[in-house]
Amino acid sequence: MKHIFLFLCLSFILTGCNWVKETDFVDICESNRFNDSSFEKIISLTARTFNDSIISNPVGLELNDSVLWVIDAAYSSDTLVRCYSIKNRKYLGYSFLRGEGPSELLSVSDMDFSPDMSHYWTFDVTKQIWMGRSCLGRFNAMDENNSTRINLRDTALLGITHPKWLDSHRFVFTSLFRCKERFFICDSSTMVKNPVFNPSLKFKDELETPIMADIFSSHLCLDDARSRVILAGRYLDIIEIYDSNGKLLHLLKGPKEGFHFKFDYERSKSNGVLVKSPDSERAYLQVRANENHIYALYSGKKKSDKEHYSYSKCLYVFSLDGECELKYILDRPILDFVVDYQTQCIYAISIDAEIVCFELP
Repeated sequence: MKHIFLFLCLSFILTGCNWVKETDFVDICESNRFNDSSFEKIISLTARTFNDSIISNPVGLELNDSVLWVIDAAYSSDTLVRCYSIKNRKYLGYSFLRGEGPSELLSVSDMDFSPDMSHYWTFDVTKQIWMGRSCLGRFNAMDENNSTRINLRDTALLGITHPKWLDSHRFVFTSLFRCKERFFICDSSTMVKNPVFNPSLKFKDELETPIMADIFSSHLCLDDARSRVILAGRYLDIIEIYDSNGKLLHLLKGPKEGFHFKFDYERSKSNGVLVKSPDSERAYLQVRANENHIYALYSGKKKSDKEHYSYSKCLYVFSLDGECELKYILDRPILDFVVDYQTQCIYAISIDAEIVCFELP
C-alpha cells in the first residue's frame, strides 16, 4: 500500500497538473485562465459595406492575395463559391457549381490553400470530397481535368471536416463524431490518419459518443507558417494551441468564470444526439491566425437571447503563445471573418447576410 501511495504522489508531481472539474463530462488540467480584464487594450471598430449586390447567403470566407472567396449557401443559387477583388471590390466570378457531377459539389463547408498558395482546396462535407484547383485558372471555367480530388470518406472515421494543409504531403482535420481525438494528422500519399489527443483534457464516458463529440467540437485553423494548429471550442470555452506534430503547447480557458454548457439532457440521452435547450450557450464561433496573432470570435450568448447566439461583436486577439493582446468590439454582429494585413482590414459576414469591412487602426 505504501508503495502504491508513493507511486501516485510521484505521478502527480511529474504531471504537475491540478485537475479542475469544468462540467460533468470533462476535467481540465489547470490552464491559462483569462477574462475581459486580461485585455488592457479595447478598440471599437465600425463596419462599412463591402459588396452585397450578388451574394445571396454568405456563410464562409477565405482570402488569398487580393481575392476574397465567399461560400454561398443559398439554395436558390447554383454556384457555391463566389470570388471578389479586394482591390476594387468587383465580382470576379464563381468557382464550383452545385450538383452531382465529377467537377461539382453539393455543400461547401471549408476552403483552404496549398502551402505555396498556388491552389485552392474546397471541401464538400456531404460527399466528403476535397477538391483542389489552380488559383491561376480563370473563374467560371469548370474544367474537371484541372481538378485534383481527394476522397476523405472513411467508414471507420465518419464526419471528417475542417481539412487544412500542413505541408505538401500532410494535412489535418477534425471529426464530427470524435471528441477525445482532438484532430487527426493525415499523410496524403498513404492516407494513414494519426489521432492527436489533449493530455490536459480528461473526458468522462457518461454520454454517447455523438453527443460528446458535438459538445466538445471545435473550429480549426493554422497560422500562416503552418507551424501551429489552433482549436477553438464551439460550446466549451477553450482554445488549444498545438505544434505541427500534434504536441500541445498552450491551453486557454475563458473568458467567463464557470462556463458550463447546458442542454436538454433527457432528450439527448433518449435520442442519441445533442438536443439544445433555451439555456444552451455558444463559446467560439470562428478562429483565425496569421504569422503573429490568433483571432477568436466569441459569443457567450444563450440560444434564448434576443441576438442570435451564432453571431457576435466580440473579437479577441492573442499571440501565438496564448498571451492576451487586445479586444475588438464590433458595431454589428458577425458570423465569420478574415484578416488582411495588406489592406489593414477585417472582412466579415454580418448578421444581415452582408459582407462588411472593418478598418484596423
